[in-house]
Amino acid sequence: MSHLFTSARWWRDGSSCNLHVSTDGKVTYRGPDEPFADDETDLQGAFILPGFVDCHCHILATGLDLQKLDLTGCASREGVLDRVRERAAVTLEYGWLLAVQYDQTRFEDGRHLTADELETATNGLPAILRHTSGHACIANRTAVDLADTSDEKSGEIVRDEAGIPTGVLLEKAMQAVYRLLPKPTRQEMSDAILAAAQRMSGMGITSAADMGSTHDLEDQIWAYRNAAERGARLRMRLYPNWSQVFKSKIDLAELLPPSPMLRIGGVKLYADGAIGAATAATYEEFTVGGTGQLMYPAEELQRRVSIADEAGYSIAIHSIGDRSTDVVLDALASTRDPSRHRIEHAMILSDAQIARIVALGVCVSMQPEFLLRFDHAYKRQLGDERASRLKRVRSLLDAGVALGFSSDTPIVPGNPWDGIRMATEHPTEAIAYDEAVDLYTRGAAALDDDEDFGRLDLMQFADFQVYAENPREQPSPGPRLVAFEGITAAPSSHGAEA
Repeated sequence: MSHLFTSARWWRDGSSCNLHVSTDGKVTYRGPDEPFADDETDLQGAFILPGFVDCHCHILATGLDLQKLDLTGCASREGVLDRVRERAAVTLEYGWLLAVQYDQTRFEDGRHLTADELETATNGLPAILRHTSGHACIANRTAVDLADTSDEKSGEIVRDEAGIPTGVLLEKAMQAVYRLLPKPTRQEMSDAILAAAQRMSGMGITSAADMGSTHDLEDQIWAYRNAAERGARLRMRLYPNWSQVFKSKIDLAELLPPSPMLRIGGVKLYADGAIGAATAATYEEFTVGGTGQLMYPAEELQRRVSIADEAGYSIAIHSIGDRSTDVVLDALASTRDPSRHRIEHAMILSDAQIARIVALGVCVSMQPEFLLRFDHAYKRQLGDERASRLKRVRSLLDAGVALGFSSDTPIVPGNPWDGIRMATEHPTEAIAYDEAVDLYTRGAAALDDDEDFGRLDLMQFADFQVYAENPREQPSPGPRLVAFEGITAAPSSHGAEA
């Protein structure tokens, strides 16, 4: 059935706007007139804008994290240990205590907990606290003793002067403890995806790209397909990790035929770590010492990029430090069409690097919400002056870089309005409100190669949000979002999707 939404106001200028949506879920009219439709909804003067697109997040991980202890806001060692003691006193599934959003940079001394300190609070349970950056963790002594800590081919198992693991594991070394955990079933993963989709759609997000996963690829794709069939209110694009695709020899096209609701977007690679964990590959030293680490030697990254490019995949490469980004740009420069590929994060950039990104045509995905959540960590690890130069959004836009916004949730809560606000309030690289909204809609959609939505133009899918008040004038418009029931086919929580 065709549907007409009347008495709306367009988000950019408040002008009168009626939206006609065809039976295939696409916009066939947007303007002041009222064409015929089979059904009609009066929006009563509410404001409409395109649905947000989160082009870099972790949908499955977000759903799984909803079940874990959240340490957000714990600013002292004692605060973390108290929260862990409370959790250890209750029955835990699988017999493990798992926590997220651990952040030692909030502690007065900036020092990590030790495995033995954590052991005193865990009631005999093996425990892992994942760092807020996602690039480190702290495990208690029970978990460390269960793990094989002899293999340090990648990442780092931090040790004391006697060579005993302290409990801090960096980058891929985290797998020493995470591989001990019972794997979620396919159904549990599907449930987690549904929970994450519901949470994200409640923030106005109508499409999201899942950037990699450590779970079995066939199980993961089954879970995404099952969640989509069960009505997940989110268009989902999957970017499996490079190793999952090319070591498993799986035919992704056969395993997951593309559809408007679910498809493969490309493959994911990591080039370095994170600022909070002091593992991003930088030229200048961190205040705590060191210049981070590359995930692979330059030759190995080049090899992996070449294999993915020759296989026809779009490549998204995590690169935070400036030293890492030079290595990434070298690798992408050798591809057949660098404009098909993306750099994720690109937090530390020089003018010369921005010029090179422009020359190559490489796309960039940025997460301005990081500035809200991790400003304290950036200042501690880099110093105030270097921290003020992170996320050069204005410079990238002025240079003409293809740019899109995203969140990287569950690393941060992931409300797009927080990212939009931080982009407009950046101390040295602020952009305008309309520009920020565009980057979280049409800009992000373009990075996912989704030209069918992000603008609410004619013949685009009608993925949209509705707000009772003008979101331009509200400091936090999310809670005033208006939802409608009874919209047919594959509805979003904010409008008509298909």
